[in-house]
Amino acid sequence: MSKPAIPAVRTGQIELDRALSAMKETLDAITGQARNVQRMEPLTDSATLSQVVARVNQLVERLQ
Repeated sequence: MSKPAIPAVRTGQIELDRALSAMKETLDAITGQARNVQRMEPLTDSATLSQVVARVNQLVERLQ
């Protein structure tokens, strides 16, 4: 199921546009909507602890 994309930000106020655009880029990267970020597939019910740890590390990387 595809999530709706966040629309482009254009308020007419340069500083506000920059801040909102940065937030949009971050959210797009976290949700996998950004073009340069590969979507993460859900882990299976039988995922091992090492697979879960690896996935948490991927999420932390995206948040930084």
